[in-house]
Amino acid sequence: MISDPRLLTAVALLLSACAAPMALVLPQSGDPVLHATAIALRARSAEVVYLGEVHDNAHHHAHQRRVLEAMLGAGARPVVAFEMLAADRQAAVDRALEAAGGAADLGAALGWSKTGWPDFGMYWPLFDLARRSRLRVVAADLDPAVARRIAREGLSALPDGARLRSLLPPDPAREAAIARTIRKGHCDLLPERHLPTMVESWHARNVSMARRLAEALAQTPQVVVIAGRGHQAPGGLPAQLEALRPGTRQLVVEMLEVGPDEDPRDVLGEATGDIVWLTPPAERPDQCEELRRRLRQ
Repeated sequence: MISDPRLLTAVALLLSACAAPMALVLPQSGDPVLHATAIALRARSAEVVYLGEVHDNAHHHAHQRRVLEAMLGAGARPVVAFEMLAADRQAAVDRALEAAGGAADLGAALGWSKTGWPDFGMYWPLFDLARRSRLRVVAADLDPAVARRIAREGLSALPDGARLRSLLPPDPAREAAIARTIRKGHCDLLPERHLPTMVESWHARNVSMARRLAEALAQTPQVVVIAGRGHQAPGGLPAQLEALRPGTRQLVVEMLEVGPDEDPRDVLGEATGDIVWLTPPAERPDQCEELRRRLRQ
């Protein structure tokens, strides 16, 4: 592990040249506590701090907790908003967090095992820290059933679909890039005809979350957002919030997996965050093979 702060800074600056313009890159080899402290310092002037994860990567959840702890240590009292919680279940989330109990109790009260999100044990430390620190937790996402319906049928299938339409000006290149990302995320197995409505669903989720963040900011000076890094991409949640609430000070932290045989400079080409924290990848089965199996059923 690199321990000399001067060398760490040099490595970070070298890697930063390969990432988004003006991005700060935090290498895997650094002290995670120091990295979290650096993020907390940058976060002091932000109204919204995104801690973008790959959902099944335990390293990312540990880093999120470190950042939140560092922010609390610096005197911040943010609201914590979770993509994993549907906005229409806010009252149930509040009741679950008010009840005593450990990880199993809270996971059961939230109905986590039925949601399809990764093991609650990875998220528990964040919820535990928020509860012990008496931080408000915001359920941010669109109802999954609504998101799935939009993905199948489009916004026009909903009576109030217009409210969930993207707030951004037309940009065919941006929309094509979003569609390519969705296609790649589904192992290039999606029929082309499904992509337009899936893009609409992605936008609808980001618009819904942006509205929840704007509502929270009407009552509190700062929100930390726990969400997948994909929602932070161009045209995603930060852009929708800027369109809804112009001038919002946003800090985008992106946790990016780098495999043992990968050159970080190659991986950084896809980074878009203000701060990019390089991490080991999670061990996972072949997700494309699993998707092929499901499509054959």
